[in-house]
Formats: sequence, structure tokens, C-alpha cells
Amino acid sequence: MKKLFFAAFALVAGVLSAQAQTAINPRIEVGANFARGISKVGSVTADSKVRTGFRASVAAEIELASGVYLAPGVTFRQEGYKYDNGNGYGLNYISVPVDLGIRVGLGDNLAVSVEAGPSFAYGLSTTGKLDAFKTGAYKRFDMGLNASAAIEYSKVYLRLGTDIGLVNALKDPIANTSYKNASFFAGVGYRF
Repeated sequence: MKKLFFAAFALVAGVLSAQAQTAINPRIEVGANFARGISKVGSVTADSKVRTGFRASVAAEIELASGVYLAPGVTFRQEGYKYDNGNGYGLNYISVPVDLGIRVGLGDNLAVSVEAGPSFAYGLSTTGKLDAFKTGAYKRFDMGLNASAAIEYSKVYLRLGTDIGLVNALKDPIANTSYKNASFFAGVGYRF
């Protein structure tokens, strides 16, 4: 998984340097992350509630063709889950999404865009008395898919999207148990 993470980073760096003469639009974004990890024991899904967390990202939109762009970036996101009794777990990740996007202008200052692609994440820390990454309960590396849509007015935009984890985050799962990160996010940003 480390190799995938570093390969994604090398891809982002290579694309940025190769596209130096192409239009590049940096952007920043902050918002809320509504996480509800998917826990399974056999075929039974454990019932958990949404855990609200923070999300912040930077990205560079690299124009590939008119209206089509590649958007590699770096995102901090808070994942995890919560139960009815208030207990739960928070997982803090830094991720590298590499999205392909399409932007359509609807007027002088108005545009809509959609993006989708893979993301590669590294677990920084967890909430609670013990750090589940350090103790070996959860894997530090995660990989998933994300998709989002945004509406932009005069360089300010509102983005809604989702991140779906593809990797069982439990380091040593027992008897058909699994946990995958899953979240919905909403954020505001500025496109330079």
C-alpha cells in the first residue's frame, strides 16, 4: 500500500511538471465530513450513526482539454463512526485524490463541475484513549473512490461529494469482520 501511495504522489508531481504550459487553477476548500464507516460481521452490517468531522483540501485543476481537467490534491479528513450511546471512534486521514473533472460554463460567472477518481490515504491519528493506528488495530493506508459535484459563482463554489473506502481498514480481521470508511461531504471553496 505504501508503494501505491508514493506512486500516486509521483504521478501528481509528474503531471504538474509536464503540464507547466497548460492552464492550472489552484483551489482551496473547507467543509464538513459526515462519516459512517461500514462495519460488517459476516453478512450482518453493524448499526452506527453519522460522525461529523472536519475536512480541508487544496488541489490544482490542470486543463487537459476545453472543459476537461485533472485535479490532484491533498485532503485532511476526519472519518469514523458513532453509536446511539455516544461512543464511537474518530480516524484522521491525509489523502491524495487524483480526480478527472468536467466543467461547464453556464454564463459569465456561473459554472458547474463534476469530478471522480481514486484516492490514496494515510492514517495520522485516532480519537480515544489509545491510538488505533499505533496499536495495530487499524491499517494506516487506505484506498478508495470519490465523486463530487460543484456549482461555482465568480470563483467561489459549493461542493457536495462522497468518499467510499475499498480496503478493509482492520489490520487483523477475525472471522469475516470488516470496516471500510465511507462518508459524505459538503464544503465551500475558492478557485484561483
